[in-house]
Amino acid sequence: MVTGSRSWPLLSCLAILGLLVSCAPAAAPAPAPTTAPRVETPVGKSGGAPAAPTPSPKPAAEQPKSGGILKHAAFKDEGTLDLHVSGRGLVADQAGLAYNGLLQFNPEDGREIITDLAESYRVSPDGKKVTFLLRKNVNWHDGKPFTSEDVKFNFDRWMTPPEGVIITRKEIVAAVERVETPDPYTVDVHLKYPSPFFVTAMALVAALMLPPQYLKDRKTMEFNVLGTGPYKLKKYTRSVGLEYVKNENYFVPGRPYLDGLVQYMVPDQSARFAAFRTGQVRTLYPSSTTMTASHAELLRKEMSDRVNVARYPGMTYGFVYLNFTRPPFNDVRVRQAVDMVLDRKRMLEVVEGRGEVMGPMIRGLWSLPDDELLKRPGYRGVTAADIQKAKALLAEAGYPNGFPVEAMIADQYTKQTVFIQSQLKAIGIDVSIKVVDVATNEKRLVAHDFAMGFYLTGQPVEEPDLLLSFYVTGGGRAYSGFSDKQIDDWYREQSRTTDAGKRKEIVLNMQRRILNLAATPVLYHQLYETAYWKCVRGYYPEKQVGGPNNSKKQNIWLDESCR
Repeated sequence: MVTGSRSWPLLSCLAILGLLVSCAPAAAPAPAPTTAPRVETPVGKSGGAPAAPTPSPKPAAEQPKSGGILKHAAFKDEGTLDLHVSGRGLVADQAGLAYNGLLQFNPEDGREIITDLAESYRVSPDGKKVTFLLRKNVNWHDGKPFTSEDVKFNFDRWMTPPEGVIITRKEIVAAVERVETPDPYTVDVHLKYPSPFFVTAMALVAALMLPPQYLKDRKTMEFNVLGTGPYKLKKYTRSVGLEYVKNENYFVPGRPYLDGLVQYMVPDQSARFAAFRTGQVRTLYPSSTTMTASHAELLRKEMSDRVNVARYPGMTYGFVYLNFTRPPFNDVRVRQAVDMVLDRKRMLEVVEGRGEVMGPMIRGLWSLPDDELLKRPGYRGVTAADIQKAKALLAEAGYPNGFPVEAMIADQYTKQTVFIQSQLKAIGIDVSIKVVDVATNEKRLVAHDFAMGFYLTGQPVEEPDLLLSFYVTGGGRAYSGFSDKQIDDWYREQSRTTDAGKRKEIVLNMQRRILNLAATPVLYHQLYETAYWKCVRGYYPEKQVGGPNNSKKQNIWLDESCR
C-alpha cells in the first residue's frame, strides 16, 4: 500500500517526462489456458452464458515478451483513488491497475464477460441466487489471502456505506438482498428479484474489490492503493504522477508482461501531445480532453505508420445540472425554458464534432427513435419561436426579465459552459462562471451546493439500471436532486423486468417523461478519442465499451522498438 507522497520534486511538464523507473525484468512463464465459467440459467441481456475467450495462436514473432516500462499521460489528479466513491473514468485509469473484480470484460472484446477473481459462477434456476466460486491462489498486495469474507465486506460497503460516504454506483447492488459465505472460497449472493443487470454489474470498475484490512478502520481509501491486481503502486505524488511496479505474485501465470508503468500528470494539452508525438509517452488517457481534433488528424496524416488513432463511442454524457432542490430550477417551467434553447447541434461544433446528439440513453437498443428525439426544441435546433416560448415560460414562473445565476464547473469544461452562457443570454438568464478544482466540484455536486453547472458524467455499459439512475431519487450521481415518483416507479419496474420487449417499453416511457420534465438536460453524448503507439501490443482501448471497464493492462506488452 502506498499513500500520496510529496517526495518527488516539483517539475515542469517536460521535466516530469524525463523521470525514469527502474525495476528488474522478470521472465514470464507461458500463460495457462483460461477456464470457461460454469453457468446455469444465466441472468444477462444476451440470454447466453458469458464465456472465457479462446486466444488465437500468434505467429512466433508476435509472442508477447516480458519486460519494459509503459509510459502513459493523463491530464490531472482526481479527488480520490477510491473506486467505489468516485465514478470517474480517470480514477479507474489511475488506480484500476491494482485491482480485480469477481468478473471482468474481455480486454480484446469489451462486450464479453469473463471470470476474474471468481474461477466460475452459476445462477440458480429461479434467477435469485448467484454463486461465485473463488480462485484459491489470490493474495492481496500485503500478502493476506483473498477470501469470501473480503467479497462480503465489499458488498456490505456498497449496500450500507459508512456515514458520510457516498457510493456513486450503488445501483450495482440494488437487487441484492443478502450475501452469504458458506466457506472461504464460495460466495452466495441472494437477490430480491431476478435481475437482468446483476452479472454485468459484477464486471464493472465500480465492483472491483477493495481491501477490508485497510477500510475496517477508515471510511475511504483516499489516496491509498492496496489490491490483488497485476501492478502495485510504488509512488504517488499529487500533480506529478504515479509509478506502478509488477506484482511478482499475481495469480494469473505469466502476467503481467510489463515490469511497470508510469503515469504522468500533464495538464497542458500541447505539452501532453508533444510528449506523445516524440515517444516520451506511448499511451494517452482516452478522453475529449486528451487532444484536439486537429491533433488527431495530424497523427493520422503524419504518423499512421507508427501510431493508432481511434475515435469511438463512450458512455459519457454532457449534462447541464440544474439544482432541483431550490429556486429557480425547482420550477419545471424554468427548466423547460433552459432546455429548449440549448442548441445541441451547435454544441457539437464547440466540442469539435466529438459527440452525438442524444437523449437519456445512448443510440442503440434502449434509445428513443431519432425521428422522435430530433423533433424536440433544442435537439432539432433552436428557432425564434422557441426563444419566445421559453421567455413566456420564464414569465409564467415569475421571471419576466430572466435572472442571474452562477454556473459551477471544473476547468476542463470552460468551452461548453461559455456556450451555455451565450445560449441562455437570449432569454435573459445571465450566467456567471465559477471555476473550481475537480475535487471541490464533485463535493459540491454531491451536496447540491450549486445552482447550475456542466459536467461530463457517464456509465460503463449500455444499461438502463445505470444510465437512468441519474434521474432517480437518491441515485448515485443524481447531482441535480431531481425527484419524480412516476420515474422512480418505472425505474424499479424496468429493473425487475426480464422480458426485453416489456422492459424497453418502460424505458422509452421513462425517457419521454425525463425529457418533458427537463430533469437534467443532455447536450451530447461524447465520442472518445485516443492514440497509442503501435509498438504497444495487447492494448485495445477502442474495444472497451465505455472506456475504463478494463483498466488492469495485464495483457499489454512492448515490442523492441518501444523499450
